[in-house]
Amino acid sequence: MTSGSRDDTRRLLTDLRTYLQQRREAGEAWFLDTGPVAPSPRNAPAAPSSAPAAPEAGPAREPADRPARKAARDDFEHACEAFVRETLARIESNRRVVVVEQQDMFAAPLEAPPRLSREEKAEALSLLAKEVAPCTRCRLHEGRTQTVFGVGDPDADLVFIGEAPGREEDRQGEPFVGRAGQLLNEILKAIGFRREEVYICNILKCRPPDNRDPEMDEVASCEPYLKRQLEIIEPKLICCLGRVAAQNLLGTRATLGALRETVHFYEGIPVLATFHPAALLRNPHWKRPTWDDVRKLRALYDALRA
Repeated sequence: MTSGSRDDTRRLLTDLRTYLQQRREAGEAWFLDTGPVAPSPRNAPAAPSSAPAAPEAGPAREPADRPARKAARDDFEHACEAFVRETLARIESNRRVVVVEQQDMFAAPLEAPPRLSREEKAEALSLLAKEVAPCTRCRLHEGRTQTVFGVGDPDADLVFIGEAPGREEDRQGEPFVGRAGQLLNEILKAIGFRREEVYICNILKCRPPDNRDPEMDEVASCEPYLKRQLEIIEPKLICCLGRVAAQNLLGTRATLGALRETVHFYEGIPVLATFHPAALLRNPHWKRPTWDDVRKLRALYDALRA
């Protein structure tokens, strides 16, 4: 690594540390289960007139667990910095392998085709959506209301991929619009994104009956559409929401626990995996590890855009 690259990395990690410190308290509303909310003073019942006056509050005491919480935050920040550093090194290593392979095949590395503008990408996605709408490649077309193509910024650097549309998605024609979609919006907000700034789609474009897992032939039928979507958008980073999405995108049978431990690659694009929002609604104790996952996602996103 050159001295310039080392300086760039140091600056990047400094910016990352600052970002993590700024965001460490953000988003707690969605991933912490705080139990019943106490009535506010405005709505609380009035105290009887004979009740003794409340004693004056003494000096504020530091929560007993604050040192432990600070240590945990510091540990996470260090782990996140290491994660980003190692991932950037892996991405650079993969890039060099591609260049060497091209040099073995050709006299010089192939030039990348010019990037499409946002308007050109929007038009290309619109044409692809029209191609998908009447699709009858698999049996799922028999029970659908409509196909669910995708939504968001056609020039997004970050794409979220779920497994398949649910009932509300099938009815409205847009991915992640039910309760799970509302939770996804909260997660995005917690790491500084608006829904309109990313792109959201699914492995399948049609709803499986009873929301069952996609079958292999259904995934194979839809894969060309998803691949073309990603080719048009050209994201810098992909996040798979749930085991089914990650396994089918990456062609693996690994558990979600194993998939969450590291970065993967799809067509050269870094891929992270985390829990599906619907799973968080059923299992709230998974919200905390999801919060760690998406903070790493945001840190890597910022590093890739730097």
